[in-house]
Amino acid sequence: MRRACSLARALTALTALGTLGARTAHAEEPIAATAPDAQAVEVRGAPARASTGAPVVSADEGARLAGSQGDAGKSVLALPGITRGAFDSGALIVWGSAASDTRVYVDGVEVPYFFHGSALRSVLPSELVQSVSLVPGGFGPELGRGTGGALRVKTKPLDLEANHGALGLDPLDAHAVASVTSGAHAVAVGGRYGYFDRVLPLVTDRDVGDYVVIPRYRDWQAKATFSLRAREELSLVLLGARDEARRALPSGDPSAVRAETTTRGFQRAYARYRRVLDDGAEVEATPFVGSDEDLYAASFGDVPASVEARSLVYGMRASYRAPLARSITLALGLDALGTRATLGRTGSLTIPGREGDLTYFGRPPGGDVATDAWSTHVLGLAPWLEAQVDLGPLTVTPGVRVEASLIETSRLLPQRGLTPPVGSDRVDVALDPRVAARLRVSSRVSLGASLGRYHQPPTPQDLSAVFGTPALISSSALHATAVASITPLSPEAGLSIDAVGFYKRLSNLPVRTRAATPRLATALVQDGEGRAYGLELLVRKKLSRGLFGWISYTLSRSERRYVGDPSYRLFDGDQPHVLAVVASQQLGEWTLGARFRYTSGLPQTAVVAAYRDLRGDRAEPIFGAQNAARLPAFYALDLRVERAFSLSERARLVLSLDVLDATFHRNAEAIAYAPSFASHAYVTGLPTVALAGAKVEL
Repeated sequence: MRRACSLARALTALTALGTLGARTAHAEEPIAATAPDAQAVEVRGAPARASTGAPVVSADEGARLAGSQGDAGKSVLALPGITRGAFDSGALIVWGSAASDTRVYVDGVEVPYFFHGSALRSVLPSELVQSVSLVPGGFGPELGRGTGGALRVKTKPLDLEANHGALGLDPLDAHAVASVTSGAHAVAVGGRYGYFDRVLPLVTDRDVGDYVVIPRYRDWQAKATFSLRAREELSLVLLGARDEARRALPSGDPSAVRAETTTRGFQRAYARYRRVLDDGAEVEATPFVGSDEDLYAASFGDVPASVEARSLVYGMRASYRAPLARSITLALGLDALGTRATLGRTGSLTIPGREGDLTYFGRPPGGDVATDAWSTHVLGLAPWLEAQVDLGPLTVTPGVRVEASLIETSRLLPQRGLTPPVGSDRVDVALDPRVAARLRVSSRVSLGASLGRYHQPPTPQDLSAVFGTPALISSSALHATAVASITPLSPEAGLSIDAVGFYKRLSNLPVRTRAATPRLATALVQDGEGRAYGLELLVRKKLSRGLFGWISYTLSRSERRYVGDPSYRLFDGDQPHVLAVVASQQLGEWTLGARFRYTSGLPQTAVVAAYRDLRGDRAEPIFGAQNAARLPAFYALDLRVERAFSLSERARLVLSLDVLDATFHRNAEAIAYAPSFASHAYVTGLPTVALAGAKVEL
């Protein structure tokens, strides 16, 4: 693993490569008079349920945020509510929930992920993003099927008055966006291609990718907007992304080489119709169709393991919002989502690992090698209703979501000889009441709270008759939040203080059975439960006189256990301390920015001893207490320096230098053990990275 340090030399050599872009910030006004400026990039909680205390980051702030490299979508990673996941995951872990429990929506259409690879980029270029909203918990009844949080992304309205374009290039990837308008219509297309894994071997050891995950990624977008009449529009959108990554633990013995390869991707096509009526009511409908692909392959020498999942996704989201009286606004809608999946899996029951497994990077498969092929169809229909009632200084927002989920599986039992498969279908009905309230104590102080119930259907991967349980039902969660917001100075000062307390209770979580001889087709049981609770503090200075910044700190605990256990154990993603300090100052044509992050290391189950397995002729670990150890704490300082030069009335040149992890600290991401378990070493993420950039703005 000593060769991993050669990556630093490679990245130093790459700093001469830059970014060249040409773009404009013009966009048409949204059809709703109350919609945010199309140029703004907002990161916030659900607008109608202001009980989470989530902040709003403007486009100007997001573009100057150190560590995001001008990617508007990445600004969400610097906000409170998100815990840092493993470097190679790009996962969204919010308020102690597993990454798979948080849903991502683009214009209301669910997509499987938002960040490429190790969160190097988001799947949408900044030129096509209008807003990004993070709701860690307590969201309204219009969203569901997730017991974690919700990330909501809105695409930017296209400019109907002028043509625009953008071209970007740096050591990580290249991207281009172009839009053309004709009267009341406009079309935009874009794409990105990542090539860092190909550039790196040209300037460093070719096997450095065996030690540091180097993802390869690409995405593509197309959007057409048709202005039908006043305050009425139709948009057609196509989105797609694909990621590939490999990590390995080489060995002089070919039979002991451990490697993992993951491939994932998605495509979505949808139409979004929106109209604002004369009485202020708003109608919106978004039918969609698409496909997902999730492939995993692992090997320990010549022993393979693989998972293949391909899905057809379809559905529709529709809503109607209207004022009923001066103090009452009513919203109702339908949220429908269907997923028809075809899956195949071969290998050990424990590879890939699940949350709570006693494992380590490169662990070989057990002797329980099996295979299965199955298909599933999950269709959820969820009508929902929500009202906002203004009672003077008090605003109450009650709502309810009723979801009926049809769950179909092709096999109830594993395949045996030529016996024809017997499937099943059932309907799971969930009633989710939710309520939020905000009290304006004074012009500078407000208090808020929310309480709600949430459900999440089982994943197609867990419905296998061999590797899972076809009879799984939905898991559930209870979310409770309390918020205090203070503006200590005058509004012009832009200083605010927000404190958020949260609590989540998780039930019916699928976990591995503890039975020594489990019943047929019951590898998973819903005996898991969990809880997460904590406190967030955010002190923020909004942009004024060229200065903005914030300090956020989260103190939290997330735990899991089997029902009936006397005590909880730490969740695999538990990080009790998360600190972020962000600041940016514009001085004439210069802009200086910095971001410091500190998080607790992820929990680990240490290997305390080993014994020799004579049957397999290899060492086997003896684990200590589950998640009783931790990786070293993560910390990094990111810097950004920017200088602007005016080229003409409409054009300017911006030169920038981004330095990631300016402390030169090699943060530990995982533990790799020697075959004998007599020693171990840390698998580290990327070292200090310096990226020089040049951009032309028109």
